[in-house]
Amino acid sequence: MLHWQALFAAFQLQLQRLQAPRTRVLRVQPARVAYTKTLPQRTDNALVAQEHSVFTWDPVGQRWIHERGPEMSTPPVPPDIHAIQTYFYDEDGKEWIATVLAPRGRELAAQWHGAYKVPDLAAPPPTTGKKSSPAPLFALVLVLLIVGGGAAAVVAGTQNTPVASALPTYEPGVSATPSAPVAVSGEPTATPVGETPAPTQRPGGTPVPTQPARTPVPTVAPPVGTSLTLADGSVVTYSGPARVNIGSGFTVTFTVRNKNNTAGAGTFLVSFGNASTGGAKTSSGTLNGSGQLVMNFAGASLPGNYPFTVNYKGQQGVVAILRVG
Repeated sequence: MLHWQALFAAFQLQLQRLQAPRTRVLRVQPARVAYTKTLPQRTDNALVAQEHSVFTWDPVGQRWIHERGPEMSTPPVPPDIHAIQTYFYDEDGKEWIATVLAPRGRELAAQWHGAYKVPDLAAPPPTTGKKSSPAPLFALVLVLLIVGGGAAAVVAGTQNTPVASALPTYEPGVSATPSAPVAVSGEPTATPVGETPAPTQRPGGTPVPTQPARTPVPTVAPPVGTSLTLADGSVVTYSGPARVNIGSGFTVTFTVRNKNNTAGAGTFLVSFGNASTGGAKTSSGTLNGSGQLVMNFAGASLPGNYPFTVNYKGQQGVVAILRVG
């Protein structure tokens, strides 16, 4: 009896299982991945450094070479156009900064075997302390002019004053007419002892021809202005205003004389202004046959002292400072 009860209970349990609703289980089948890309992640949330735009100056080709970084407009012409140099653009300061040579710059330096040199970066000496007023200098110049004018008046008065001349004396046996004019010579007429005076006539009465006076060879004097002597002996002279008003244009002339006093030739580079005046503006030109270069500058919008930094054959320096305002 118990056996049949157990079979009946098992039958009921199986019947309940068959009558229960069936639930469908969804399974995800694995598929092949066509392309995967893993992005680098920093667990410390640190900022990744941004790559700067780097350019290298080629002094032989006179052009900029893009080394790396984003494409952008090239830097301005460097102050020293005869040296290999590399600049990168600072995004924070919005300016170009010189740095060590990039790989292309090192290749050029090794290729040219000595053509590379350290660029000359000339800057005007920084002014420290309180600026001195030009009033004492003007007063000193005025005093010198007054003293010089008084001295010139005294000399002129001395020359115009009649000087009493002594009565002429005559040696015994020499007759002279007192009323006859006496010629005064600026050169001594006495013949030194032991020397024979040069004959004025040849034997037979033929006059001896006189040697024509030698004309000294004219030398070209450097123009008047502010001058700068470079390391090789060349002299650069600035001719132009010392002060202009804000916004007023002006014209200046640069004259170059070599060490042997010949006229300069070739390319001449001029940089006007510096960081304290809102940045430098660089321009260049070719010297003419007289070694001169005339340049026109637009008016400056900021007051201050604007230096003229010149570059001639790789040598540079400040030749003049223009006051604006």
